[in-house]
Amino acid sequence: MPLTNVSRRCHAVIVAALVTATAACGSGSPPASPTAAANDFHGLFNQLWSTFDRVYPYFDYKRIDWNALKAEFEPQAAAAANENQLVTVLQPMLARLHDQHVVLTGPGTTVRTYVPTDFINWNVDVWRQYLAGANALTRGAAVSAVMNGVAYIAVTSWNPNQLNVADLDAFLDAFRDRPALIVDVRMNPGGDDSLAFQFAGRFATSTTTLGYVQFRSGPGHSDFTPLQARTFSPRGSFQFTRPVLLLVGRSCASSTESFIAGMRELPHVTLAGDRTGGATANPQTFMLGGGWSYSVSRWIEYTANMQVIEDQGIAPSVVVPASPADFQSGRDPVLDWAIAALVR
Repeated sequence: MPLTNVSRRCHAVIVAALVTATAACGSGSPPASPTAAANDFHGLFNQLWSTFDRVYPYFDYKRIDWNALKAEFEPQAAAAANENQLVTVLQPMLARLHDQHVVLTGPGTTVRTYVPTDFINWNVDVWRQYLAGANALTRGAAVSAVMNGVAYIAVTSWNPNQLNVADLDAFLDAFRDRPALIVDVRMNPGGDDSLAFQFAGRFATSTTTLGYVQFRSGPGHSDFTPLQARTFSPRGSFQFTRPVLLLVGRSCASSTESFIAGMRELPHVTLAGDRTGGATANPQTFMLGGGWSYSVSRWIEYTANMQVIEDQGIAPSVVVPASPADFQSGRDPVLDWAIAALVR
């Protein structure tokens, strides 16, 4: 396949992943149906408010007065005459949660309630240029290349419709004898964490705790289940234990942050780039009415050292400065730094 087609295909994968990441990172359970009548917009508002009140885990962490938000927005919802008017009331209320996984979905449309504006330390057009001179191969969301003699694997999504772990295995197997490896997930917004943990298992020599999660367990906003450990284990024909530079940034979210949390527990892996996006949720979808639905974050996720990931992200061990001017000039300073660090 010509490299221009490879690059376009990779770009299409990334765009699709950005659209589907919220759904892919969810619980997989069928949407819960509303009990209020479809034209009872006041009732539908109260049902949504009550669902968040019962399920959402971050009220105390984010210091959100949920009762005050109800008092502010309920009169507007009661005056709504149709679903679209109800959505225009719900969007600004849910925006106060500052949660990338809280999304309203209607017939043919998606309304994200919170969109971060942080600078992204990755640019698809510049990335294409680097791949064009690096013998790049692509298989769905997996990309392999050799840049200035340095082995490179990018994972653009953990969406199972776009990624087969066997493709990542094949790329890693081909680099078995390389002295070091760059793994790039700066463009990866998340997906199915089981795929992420399978790939992480190629780098682990023993079962490793990547972090912990808690769910709501009662009516109080501070009622939680005990901490539940999340682990991953060695997998595959061999473990790559030579130096690995894992490139990260603000686009990394959800399952990608779980992957990063696990990889950073391995002694031969170094995180480099920028802080991650800080968006972990395991959301569940609920029906709103009129063909609309909404997603509710369900867990608090912690790193192995008990740092909450939501709204903070995971800091790299090595911060690599990058700016819009770098990418405008055709440079990827994060990738340049990683290649230079590993060139023998």
